[in-house]
Amino acid sequence: MKVADLMADCLAQHARRRVAFDALASAAEAGDSSLAASPQRRRILADAAQLLRTRNLAVLPAGSDGWDYSTHPPLPRWVQRPPAARSPRPKPGPRAWVELLSFARTQRLSAADHLLLDPINALLRDEPDAEIIPLAERSYQLYGDEKYLKDIERHHLVRKGLLDVTTHLRAKPTPAPLAMYELGPARWLLIVENIAAFASLREVLRAWPDRRQVGWLALGSGDQLIASIPTAIDAFRERDHPVDDVLMYADLDLKGLRCAQQAGRHAQAAGLPSLRPAAGLYQALLARPPRRVAPVSQDEAHAATAWLPPGLAARVTQLLADGIVLRQEALCRPRLSGLLSPHVPLLPQLRDGLAAPDAPAQQAHAASAVRPEPGKALPDASPPCRPGP
Repeated sequence: MKVADLMADCLAQHARRRVAFDALASAAEAGDSSLAASPQRRRILADAAQLLRTRNLAVLPAGSDGWDYSTHPPLPRWVQRPPAARSPRPKPGPRAWVELLSFARTQRLSAADHLLLDPINALLRDEPDAEIIPLAERSYQLYGDEKYLKDIERHHLVRKGLLDVTTHLRAKPTPAPLAMYELGPARWLLIVENIAAFASLREVLRAWPDRRQVGWLALGSGDQLIASIPTAIDAFRERDHPVDDVLMYADLDLKGLRCAQQAGRHAQAAGLPSLRPAAGLYQALLARPPRRVAPVSQDEAHAATAWLPPGLAARVTQLLADGIVLRQEALCRPRLSGLLSPHVPLLPQLRDGLAAPDAPAQQAHAASAVRPEPGKALPDASPPCRPGP
């Protein structure tokens, strides 16, 4: 066997890609006993190294540091196997797309797009009227993974309006249901953002003297509320207790107001009544100790407060622009008990409130308050919350 072949076998069997040239020379001498005593040994080894390079079986050092120049001809100190050639990825062949996926014929689809669409194409071909089932179940059926379609609404084909969960996947999202409590027979729902405010309102409403005035109470915030609010319709149907008014009570800050706006859009799309602010609770909250945060631009504040009634919106816009927010916890249970009168119909108190306090005076009170330390509430001129009797 030629010296170059002996060296190539050694290099191919070595665990590491880079191998000392002395190891290859020893392997060649072990396979050809005449090499060690040959006066041409160094020339034979040098030629073998160049032959390995020509055959693309080895990569030789590029810099002078990788060569031994002690005697002529120079020999490499190491050689390295070339990286394995990547086999070209096969391009997807032409598909016979069903009519509902005809957009795929004109789109430049990636391999990932084909992985998504091929099982859908088979479903629509074999079961064009397949029963609409939960998205996770369809995901497991088509892809063997219940979470494969978890974020399908973010896929570029869905965002472009080309792919639809119901039409093409024959599926429907199944968010966790909205946490709802039927406290009475009245036809309204009040959604509360924070757990403390929810617990306080639940106590107050549970003790309301005229049970006919009390309706549904729900807890929800953030992405969870936005996803789950359409499920309220199922609860209304199951209990045969529909609603005419849906109210929201959240923090008066960017996060709470933006959440309310998005939840309102989802509620409307699901066929629920328009989501309205619980103006009576917000009016009372504006009289409580505010907190300082980073100010926002007038444009951001205006966009966030557009959901509020005009009078409240103008006041809250200025507060947000001044770096002032109000959190629900500031309106504690004893104050809620004193705020809501059993001698006046309950729903108008929650939905419309009482006469709005003087706006300039209210803004002056909030803007003049200074929070002495991070994390603490701003000082309040009114008495602190105390436990009820």
